[in-house]
Amino acid sequence: MTTEVVMPKLGLTMEEGTIERWLKREGDAVEKGEPLLEILTDKVTAEVEAPVSGKVGRLLFPDGATVSVGEVITHILLPGDADGEPGSEATAEDVARTKIQTPLRAPRLEEKRVMASPIARRLAKELGIDLATVPGSGPRGRISDEDVRRVAARRGQPEASEPARTAVREVSGLQGLRKATAEHVTRSFATVPHFYLSVEADASLLLRLRDRVAGRIEAEAGVRLTISDLLVKIAARALEEHPRVNATWSGEGILPLDTIDVGLAVATERGLIVPVIRNANRQSLTQIAQSRADVVTRAHQGKLGLQDVQGGSFTISNLGMFRVDQFDAIINSPQSALLAVGRIKERPVAVEGRLAVRPTVFLTLSVDHRVLDGADAARFLDTITALIEEPYLLAQL
Repeated sequence: MTTEVVMPKLGLTMEEGTIERWLKREGDAVEKGEPLLEILTDKVTAEVEAPVSGKVGRLLFPDGATVSVGEVITHILLPGDADGEPGSEATAEDVARTKIQTPLRAPRLEEKRVMASPIARRLAKELGIDLATVPGSGPRGRISDEDVRRVAARRGQPEASEPARTAVREVSGLQGLRKATAEHVTRSFATVPHFYLSVEADASLLLRLRDRVAGRIEAEAGVRLTISDLLVKIAARALEEHPRVNATWSGEGILPLDTIDVGLAVATERGLIVPVIRNANRQSLTQIAQSRADVVTRAHQGKLGLQDVQGGSFTISNLGMFRVDQFDAIINSPQSALLAVGRIKERPVAVEGRLAVRPTVFLTLSVDHRVLDGADAARFLDTITALIEEPYLLAQL
């Protein structure tokens, strides 16, 4: 008997995963629970464990292949079949997990798998284009939505009698996390109706509070307090006061969330990743600083697990350290909102009818209009602004 190993669904929005590398080869012995391969989702690299003990069958996809969720990627031959002996060593749980109990069949030679992203498949279907006629520009000929658009644009155009002679530079293909991020943000921006709200907040007291408590937190926890830590605390409090923001969009509508888990966008050498600080509303400022230091360090080391990035009800993207004043960000779908934070800088402002210079920060809230309307989003952003300008309103840090 054999047990199927399929591409797992590791998140609500996951439609496909990329086989980053096989950890076992055909014919290798594998124990139940032992890592079998690494897959790359739109969030992180995760290990897939063997569901049963046995020998690895034919690897149906090579390293680097992108596979739809639920598609069979290999089989595991149970001990009896693998050794040519009765399969008495298979446990009842192993047998229960077996989906198809038939010998492996060699793939049909005439079948040719078309590798294409989900967006490309949907676009090709809408435009009536056969994907088999689209040349793919991605790794191993994978078809992107841009490839489909190029074919659509050429429809009805006569072929040139002579090939155009233009200087062409080699395209640098996206790989790994950068490729997954590109597909995720493309899907989010194409399918989520964004709108944006911006405000300038006085950060004078926020900076004063940071300077006041930073020494104590560093002495207690051994980590440096950052503005991002304060923003996570503030966002968590605001989400408590505005539970409608603490929701995600599902295929059936708005899904309220039971926990407040704040993601923090981190730029690494491998690409952008958003580790999540769980139950941020229940953590003290010291605990948030410790959690942030831990996940950011492991993000740069490439040691985050799937549990570190799954879920999340709200995301903060802070580019202040890069001297960015203000920017609009793409929502980390299926979340309903994202807060983009610029640098804190001394700027001229009017204070009680007089010109003054104060440290201010621009905040831009990206909002999913399917979940929130303008008034709901404005109230939420107003609460965040008030907590930045009067951070002592946070009863407990």
